[in-house]
Amino acid sequence: MVQRRSFLKAAGIAGITTAAGCLGDGSDSGSDGGTTSGSGGGGTTSGSGGGGTEPVKIGAVMALSGPFARTGEENRRGLEVATEYLGGEIAGNEFELIIEDGESDPNASIQAARTLIEDEDVDAIIGPVSSGNSIAVMQYMKEEGQVPHLLTTASSVEARENPENCNEYGFFIWPSNRHLAPTGTQFIQELPNHVDRDIDTSKVHFVSWDYALGQNGLELAREAMNEVGGEVVGSTLVPIGETDWSSYISEISNSEADVVTGVLTWGAAAQFIPQANSFGLPEEKVIMMNSGKPIGQFAASTMASEVVQDGWFGTHFYNPQLDNEPNNEFKSLYGELDSSLLPNSTAGASFELMRALATAVENTGSTATDDIISGLEGLEWESVFGDIMFREEDHQAALDFYGGRRVAGDGDVPDVEVLAEYPDVIPGARCSL
Repeated sequence: MVQRRSFLKAAGIAGITTAAGCLGDGSDSGSDGGTTSGSGGGGTTSGSGGGGTEPVKIGAVMALSGPFARTGEENRRGLEVATEYLGGEIAGNEFELIIEDGESDPNASIQAARTLIEDEDVDAIIGPVSSGNSIAVMQYMKEEGQVPHLLTTASSVEARENPENCNEYGFFIWPSNRHLAPTGTQFIQELPNHVDRDIDTSKVHFVSWDYALGQNGLELAREAMNEVGGEVVGSTLVPIGETDWSSYISEISNSEADVVTGVLTWGAAAQFIPQANSFGLPEEKVIMMNSGKPIGQFAASTMASEVVQDGWFGTHFYNPQLDNEPNNEFKSLYGELDSSLLPNSTAGASFELMRALATAVENTGSTATDDIISGLEGLEWESVFGDIMFREEDHQAALDFYGGRRVAGDGDVPDVEVLAEYPDVIPGARCSL
């Protein structure tokens, strides 16, 4: 570890903040919020390296309890990996990371953000997870909080397109439903090349949990299918937290569509995928889910035998096989954590947001809100997702997608088989900052 940290300090990785030293007094991470790493108070950084400057204080609103806790825990792990990657320092000083539990609830997420800003005086906030919680915090940031706000896994277009929500403080690394649906629809049209049965790709059935992500995804799937001359002939929106999917799988089975699509959270995927297999659904329908399920690392690490069954496909923007320095280092450091999961896009999102924030502070030599925002706008860097950038016009990260499936590998973890690549799929900005 010391050798790697020393190497990072000497060489730097992909032009992102050089690391220096190991963590001062270690870090303490729990699931009850209030987690801190590093030491020091807030203030303004006057230089891009060396001592004598005030350390950075970073706040994070994570869903460490409630229905989105699995996602929140991975966001937290990404921050831990980033802390190690940075050597516990930003701009030559130890930084302080303070984590509050947003409890998978909009009001609790707002209160967590309020605590971080008003009581802890943080310089920026990362999180929370889910679109509904994120939108609630965005509105607070716009009206009161007014510090740089780097969102992790929010994918609803409402956050990016509704003038009541979008604002100059928010930055999005996660893709929105507006590019998930068209990319997924394009991949669906290519599925006949990858299955050994005749399927009609002009009709699909949509599946998701019944909340902002799913409702918005359904609307956009309809738009995307209409553009290719197809249609969504049915939809199944399942109550959040449902564990018994039998009646819903029966509904999907009875659909006239040959193809099932949609968006799933980790919690929903953990219930749907094995139960769908037990009912033989992939033998009846070809299932192509957007944004990482079932081809993502979560599925590979928790149900490896389930996701390699014929009939499962997905689109995603994180390829664990990507061979670049940030991803290799991310995977190595993640592997040192006590986790039963594999390096994944959710942890990768918060990992990259921390790197981007550190770079903005390094480049501007300041923790002032306007300076951090200026440093993030137009920032381009090599990431675990490949080459990405924060667009100046709407603060959306532009990244590439692929379509694929999981296949048996040499070890316990099934490999990703990339079947199609989709560069430059992020649509134009729809919100003026």
